Amino acid sequence: MVSEEFEKRFYEAIDDLRRRKFVDATELSLNEWIALLKPDHREELVFVDWQFPTKKMREGYLDTIHARTDREVINLLRNFLIPSGNLGADDLARDNLLRQDKKRLEELLDIEHVRRLLTEETPWEGNMWIIDLLPDNPKLALEALRAYLVSHFPFLPDGRIEGLLDAMATIRAKFIEAPRRYLLLSLDPYQFESLIAALYSRMGYKTTLTQRTYDKGIDVIAEKRIAGEREKVLIQCRRTEKNMGVEDIRALLGVVSNEKATKGVFVCTSEFTPEARKLEAQNHRLELIGNKNLQTLLNEYLGSRWSVYVDSIISERLSKEKDRSRTTSHY
Repeated sequence: MVSEEFEKRFYEAIDDLRRRKFVDATELSLNEWIALLKPDHREELVFVDWQFPTKKMREGYLDTIHARTDREVINLLRNFLIPSGNLGADDLARDNLLRQDKKRLEELLDIEHVRRLLTEETPWEGNMWIIDLLPDNPKLALEALRAYLVSHFPFLPDGRIEGLLDAMATIRAKFIEAPRRYLLLSLDPYQFESLIAALYSRMGYKTTLTQRTYDKGIDVIAEKRIAGEREKVLIQCRRTEKNMGVEDIRALLGVVSNEKATKGVFVCTSEFTPEARKLEAQNHRLELIGNKNLQTLLNEYLGSRWSVYVDSIISERLSKEKDRSRTTSHY
């Protein structure tokens, strides 16, 4: 038997649905579905708005996401995220919980969401605040969403789970994987090296730019302690449109070996030949970061607007180098 309160709310919801017109969103085009998301349609229509209605729509939106404004994308995310308050399945979940025997129910009450579901009028602590992390902190937004999804997975309706996954894909496509290669190629070599030094600083390393007269091909030295062990990374930077071959990578590996460094990293604005990637796979002390992976790292650690502030980022990095003693050497 379901509770009287649940039965009352169930029929109220049915009456509300009968009053509104149902639209099968799977039969719409992407643009038609987006048009329905405007607030003036919400009171009169019922349709899937908490996730992309079809895989084709999701792929179509993500394929064109770089042509869409930040505001449009963020407004879409507001549909996919969870608001504070109630969800449609709460009454059924609450009724199922109350069917449990006393001992099991006491165990379940140790779970915060179960406690809120049974004692609070608005059991959902939403995650709409994640929007305030965008566009500058997309990596943090993804981590927060991932934590929310893991914590609430047993209680979320399937559609809401899919909606959060769509939100994560949207954030990643718009704010992390945005292409900026043309900008990197426009930097002079020292500016590019400074940007990579700033990136590794944000990744937790203490970084130093080598002097321009340095003849071993290393542009940035990055160091930090991991589990008490000192990690020393030698980074070579190259702005180029031509894929890097295995000869340059072998040269870097030789310097890493001679200097007894932990790892060598080759960063470039192009990609690497299959032979170079094969050499990387055979050597754990070697890492190759091509254009695609570099764009992702820059967006993750410097924010999706790094290209707007690139001059400030580089200037700040060069100021730190100017303050550092030019006579100090790591070799």
